[in-house]
Amino acid sequence: MQMIPGNQITLLQNGEAYFPAIEAAFDRAVREIYLESYIFENDNTGRRIAEALRRAAFRGVKTRVLIDGFGSNSLPKAMADSLEAAGVMVLKFRPKTSPWTLRRRRLRRLHRKIVVVDREIAFVGGINIIDDMAKPGQTSPRYDYAVSVEGPLVAEIFDSASRVWSRVAWIRFRRGWGRVGDGQAPSTGSRGRMRSAFLVRDNIRHRRDIEDAYLQAIEQAKFEIILANAFFFPGLNLRHALLNAAG
Repeated sequence: MQMIPGNQITLLQNGEAYFPAIEAAFDRAVREIYLESYIFENDNTGRRIAEALRRAAFRGVKTRVLIDGFGSNSLPKAMADSLEAAGVMVLKFRPKTSPWTLRRRRLRRLHRKIVVVDREIAFVGGINIIDDMAKPGQTSPRYDYAVSVEGPLVAEIFDSASRVWSRVAWIRFRRGWGRVGDGQAPSTGSRGRMRSAFLVRDNIRHRRDIEDAYLQAIEQAKFEIILANAFFFPGLNLRHALLNAAG
């Protein structure tokens, strides 16, 4: 894991902080916007973010949206069409197939939630484009975090997002959409004092990268450990590490 110095990282708690932050970044954008989300819901939040994306595209900002074909299956075609009509490029990762189709690849989903604006600021975390609270039958709000990132680490986040977009564009026969970026160098100047890393998990070479980072941090802890996760199903190694840290 390579820690990159010179970053400013800001913690964003829930959609109350996250959505205004990305909307403001979209409104400031002058070159390009990339948004990647597992869920893009047709609710108040989704429509608000969609409108911000349309505004940017109308200004001439190159705007790309990549959503998961299963998680965003309920997104109306009319909404996607309205984004494309405004100039937003919209792609679906593995569009949902028949539920009767028994293929393991149906389980391979795009769970990442990433935003990159002008290659100067990025947002990474667990928050989908969906209302935090206003869902039928939901008795308590969702509770999740994201971070905004400024500094050299943004280039790594952008490169990872670019590779995924280009691959999906090729598969979806949108090869003219495959090239991401306008030739300008990503922002690499120091913006803060934090050393940070961007870790990506996949099912091939990087199955354990995030878990290994957790284990390393837990083993090096001196005073306290705080874990904040929407889901918590720790494996044997993580359980042992927490028990050992607790003494």
